[in-house]
Amino acid sequence: MTSEPQSEAPQRAADEHFPYGADYAIELGASGFRAPRWPGSGEEFVAYREITHVALERRVVAIATQRGVVLLNRALLGSGAGATGFAQALLARIDALSDSAMRRDAFDRLDRKLEAVRRPFVAPILVVLSVLAFAMQEFVPGFYDAAIYRPELLRLGESWRYLTTQLLHVNFGHLAINAVAALVAGSFLERAIGRRGMLFVIGAAAAGTMLVSQFGHYSELLGASGIAAGFFGALAALEFAAPAEVPAPVRIPRAILVGVLLLQVALDSWLPKLLPGWFPVTAGLAHLGGFLAGGLAALCMRESARRLVLAGAVASALAIVASFGAVARQLIDPADGLVRRGELELARPILLPGELNNLAWEIATSTEPTQAALALAEQAAERAVGITGRREPTILDTLAEVYFAQGRSEDAIAAIDEAIALAPGEAYYAEQRRRFTGERAAEDRPEAPLVPPRRPQSPRAPDDSEPPLPPGEFEFPLGDEITV
Repeated sequence: MTSEPQSEAPQRAADEHFPYGADYAIELGASGFRAPRWPGSGEEFVAYREITHVALERRVVAIATQRGVVLLNRALLGSGAGATGFAQALLARIDALSDSAMRRDAFDRLDRKLEAVRRPFVAPILVVLSVLAFAMQEFVPGFYDAAIYRPELLRLGESWRYLTTQLLHVNFGHLAINAVAALVAGSFLERAIGRRGMLFVIGAAAAGTMLVSQFGHYSELLGASGIAAGFFGALAALEFAAPAEVPAPVRIPRAILVGVLLLQVALDSWLPKLLPGWFPVTAGLAHLGGFLAGGLAALCMRESARRLVLAGAVASALAIVASFGAVARQLIDPADGLVRRGELELARPILLPGELNNLAWEIATSTEPTQAALALAEQAAERAVGITGRREPTILDTLAEVYFAQGRSEDAIAAIDEAIALAPGEAYYAEQRRRFTGERAAEDRPEAPLVPPRRPQSPRAPDDSEPPLPPGEFEFPLGDEITV
């Protein structure tokens, strides 16, 4: 005579039944309960010992476990006391466990987290700042150039660009995508780690975004999706490494969280290649840096690290204020910033003619440049002309513009004549000459021609005696926008 082996799976010896919709009932058994799985189909068994938190929200009963979260629709549990009765019965089963006192303390601590942040506002403030920055880049002249990430300017000490560029966006669609991602992930995260923790994660994600981006050699970066990736990184780190630290209502089902992360990988890796003309260029390294830094910051959210989190939160807030203060100073006194940048640029051991040219042009075309600024622009333009052996008409045009701004019309005409000789078919240079001779209004600057891409230039030492580059071999630094 043989006996059937007993199954090790929990038995459905339910003491209480709670209707869930028209054709299902949740059964509270001796060691756990079964409930519909969401997302997905079927049902799952939840042992009482695995439960880390239970919360009764307006629309759901959220039950957090070591392996994920169970979300039950309150309406399906019945009106009136249906959901409340289920939650009370479930808590009574948990209270019957041997370590119930410790579990209740943990539940109370997570309840206090939820009460502390009923209405998240750090992520909405971040979105508001992004909207304001977008409006300013569209309507405030010079704001975009003062705030955008450009490696050559960062090397000259303009470190505020690391942060301010993360609130700029290519267009409204880019802003909207990043705003939605930041609001959704940030709202969950703020209720999980508090407002100080959110500021700490923002600072860490912003720093991680720009740090890892250095390995990508991007010419320009802009967008807040590195910070949004940090929010998702923090949520993922807490979900898989410290699930008991997160209140049940702000736990995201793991299937959804993993799906979002895989979607981001697809956006970074495949869509730009499949749809290069439609889909924006994305900076995958920037997203990775934000994601990793946000995750590491979230794992620092321990009682023993409260001072670290507070210091990081304060540093993040101060960095935002100081960075946009630096941009404001650039807008209030652009000439001073240009002169300082030019002095640093000319002091570098290796000079790039494109950077010298851009600096000189920016000074010469600025509003009411000072004589000191124009003198520096002249030095930069003449150095660029010398490095290129007077073979690049665009740089000769810049030198002519500087001379004209200084009131030296004859020198401007001589320089633009050199440019015309190198590019006789370009109408722009002829129109520039008409400005310099007075046949065209001084303020009526013609539209500059488009410069076709050419091969990258090689850095050269600031020695005017070097052999010149052949005509047509010079290229200005490209300003391709890389969205993050």
